[in-house]
Amino acid sequence: MASIGQARPATTVRTPLFILGVALALVAFLAMFAFGVVFTARSQNSGQLRVVVAARDIQPREPITPDMLSLATLPATAAPPKAFVRATDLTGYSAVVEIYKGQTLTPNIVSSSPDQLAGPSASTFLPIPEGYIAITVPTGEQQGVGGYVATGDYINVIATVNTALYSNATPRTVTRTVFTSLYVIRVGPASALPKQGLPQGVSSSLTVVMSLCDAQYLDWLIANASLKYVLLSYHNYAKDTAAPDAGCPPTAAPGVIGPSLVDKRWAFTSG
Repeated sequence: MASIGQARPATTVRTPLFILGVALALVAFLAMFAFGVVFTARSQNSGQLRVVVAARDIQPREPITPDMLSLATLPATAAPPKAFVRATDLTGYSAVVEIYKGQTLTPNIVSSSPDQLAGPSASTFLPIPEGYIAITVPTGEQQGVGGYVATGDYINVIATVNTALYSNATPRTVTRTVFTSLYVIRVGPASALPKQGLPQGVSSSLTVVMSLCDAQYLDWLIANASLKYVLLSYHNYAKDTAAPDAGCPPTAAPGVIGPSLVDKRWAFTSG
């Protein structure tokens, strides 16, 4: 009986310790659970990627502008390889194929160079402002600044003519700048050496943007005058399409162009 009575205090001591152990285990479990929730949330957040998607359907060859784009958040594992993450990275690009609204933009469906597109049918639309046209003019080493004119440059056109075209009175040769800040949207392919196919670096043509009215005057000058192009410093490039001549609206054809209209516009005989 004495031994049984002496064991009761030990049982009484162990009971609070057991309860304390259970409490500590519960606290540890709750702490680990909370840590797991936080870690999972952070892992999910770090696994998200913001990518550039089409805000509307974009047709093949259509130049991509900021209003056509938006940003969307995707799981990193679901984002296409090399997806664009900044809309500014698509400046100067065009669609190679049809791009659907919500589709993520990737380098394999857009192009920044028409020469790199797959075939003539996939070439981009020329960047011609509404109401204007593109015209190709002949060029060469002496005429076209030694072949240094490139796509995106601006040029002035200088015309040298003999006033006998307009009047027989005191014929003389005069020179005037007839067009300014013409935007070059394409440069023709470089000429090739016979049988070798080696590029010489000088193109035979430039394609520029101008009004339909101005294009007729330029065509007359190509046939009747000596033209040279001067390359503007990039510091002097026009920010917008040059305003058309008041007497030569962009979409209106001026009728038949002849010496009298050309002289009236640039006053070659009064020089």
